[in-house]
Amino acid sequence: MQTLGERLEEARKRKGISVREAAEATKIRSDYLQKFEANSFDFDLPPLYVRGFMRNYARYLELDPQRVVAEFDSMMVDQGRAPRRETRENYGRVEIGGEGGDSSAPRSGNGIDPVVLKYLIYGGGAVVLLLIVLIVVNLFSGGSGARPTPKQAATESSAPAIPPKQAPAEVAATAQTVTFTALDATRVKVVREADESIIFDGTLSRGEARSFRKTGVFRITVEDRTKLRMEVNGRAMEIPPFPNGNYGRFKLD
Repeated sequence: MQTLGERLEEARKRKGISVREAAEATKIRSDYLQKFEANSFDFDLPPLYVRGFMRNYARYLELDPQRVVAEFDSMMVDQGRAPRRETRENYGRVEIGGEGGDSSAPRSGNGIDPVVLKYLIYGGGAVVLLLIVLIVVNLFSGGSGARPTPKQAATESSAPAIPPKQAPAEVAATAQTVTFTALDATRVKVVREADESIIFDGTLSRGEARSFRKTGVFRITVEDRTKLRMEVNGRAMEIPPFPNGNYGRFKLD
């Protein structure tokens, strides 16, 4: 019975192409493709990205992507390295001063993203609390007490208006807009560090741009830093170099 790697190699040779040609067509490193065909999957990559490469390679070879990924998962289980979704990783850091979401993202039993469900619950509770506070304030401030005399009313109306206190400049600067533009097809994952929520995890096609409203720290994983341009509030920011090549992770403070 053929192994997964043998099926991939046979499909490639049936198309009459070399590993190098397949790598150029799929934008997947040739050493990764050689390991796929040799049934060697000991990559220093999250399983999510290995599955994505495997799915794209299968589609290019005109094989069933779902079946190929399922065989890959089965092999990992047999080898005692069951695929898992990673939620915490080691990241680089950058200081700046100031397949949409992937189908593999976890969802609750009723089909709603847990992060969305959590914000719906928090948002509903906040609205109820605000209504209660407004009702209490209205009862204590306007429900009792004597009406002002005409003299008091005239005095109060003639008093100069006190301008509202303006928020410090640094408060307005906490919210930023981060924009990623793909120079070529590449994958990006954006996670908000405060609550571990996934803002975006998917592939940007060539020329596609995605903007995100940033508050707090973002943790960003990029498949190839040379294929991505990053802007913060319209100003171009360099994606930091990674020690192991163009794939890596960094923090956006």
